[in-house]
Amino acid sequence: MIDHQTIATRYGGIYTRLHRLLDRRMAAQGASLARTKMLHHIANNAPVRAADVAEWFDLAPRTVTQAIDTMERDALVVRVPDPADRRAKRLDITDKGRQVILQTEPLRRELIEQAFSLLTEDDVVHFARILDKLEQAIETQVDGGSRQVPPQSESSPCP
Repeated sequence: MIDHQTIATRYGGIYTRLHRLLDRRMAAQGASLARTKMLHHIANNAPVRAADVAEWFDLAPRTVTQAIDTMERDALVVRVPDPADRRAKRLDITDKGRQVILQTEPLRRELIEQAFSLLTEDDVVHFARILDKLEQAIETQVDGGSRQVPPQSESSPCP
């Protein structure tokens, strides 16, 4: 019988390999997976605070600031005044940022479709149930129910 550690290691390895494949292919089109995920988050939550982006992705604020500085320099995002705090800024996506998402989204979808195309519809339903159980276990047993789980949808930028 395969133990939990072996399954967890295999699951992590598969996720990492898919993530790297997506990142390499998307980078060849001019946008890394990390950048595209951040652009998606900003687009879906704009105007959003940089601190909220850092919290969502569990990144150090300085890391997010550097990424945002680069995206702003590349005209993908813009800092806008925060209506609730004159000293603060929020982030919004630009038309060029939206274009980057539109350019990379078909490739992301294609690669994910290729990766999961071997699964039958029953496999997908069963796999989704397993993921629900794992997610619930992590939510209740590991995180103590304190973390919000991001909703997954067809337009989600994550593998």
